[in-house]
Amino acid sequence: MQIVAFIAFLVLGLQAQLSLPGPSSDRIVSTHLKMRKNFAQGGRYIQGVRQPSAANMMKMAWDSSLATSAQNYAATCPTGRSGATGYGENIRFVYTTAPISPLDGYAIDAPVYWDQQFDNYGLPSLTMTSSILASGVADATQMAWAKSKLIGCGVTNCGPDASQNNKTKIVVICHYSPK
Repeated sequence: MQIVAFIAFLVLGLQAQLSLPGPSSDRIVSTHLKMRKNFAQGGRYIQGVRQPSAANMMKMAWDSSLATSAQNYAATCPTGRSGATGYGENIRFVYTTAPISPLDGYAIDAPVYWDQQFDNYGLPSLTMTSSILASGVADATQMAWAKSKLIGCGVTNCGPDASQNNKTKIVVICHYSPK
């Protein structure tokens, strides 16, 4: 039996994936909602400047088809965005030498990381332009996009990444609709 398990491990490789139903998806949505509420109520400060309240911030809910598309893309262990146009996309890469914690924890923590992009890079304009996206806040803006009301996420342990000194690469992808 151990030999069969070992062969299955070799065939499947080191890649581990996680589907995020139930409590994990609820926590991802609630983290997004908490951050979106700060924007909606005008309580978000970015680099010391209070942001105006959102006029039409939608409440967000989990969508299993978006989660499937996010998981499918995460499973490819990408190095960048998918380029898909039918939905918004956030991506986070975690490189670590620490023992891997449960994968859902990386997906739950990703929105906090994305929100910190505003503090790190600012938000010079509320008008979305390519220069805003290139400034380092692309994921944060998608998470805070007022019209987005559906979210689905996926996460994959891609194993050691040679380009990062063989640190373990974890990929978190969230897809949002509407874009």
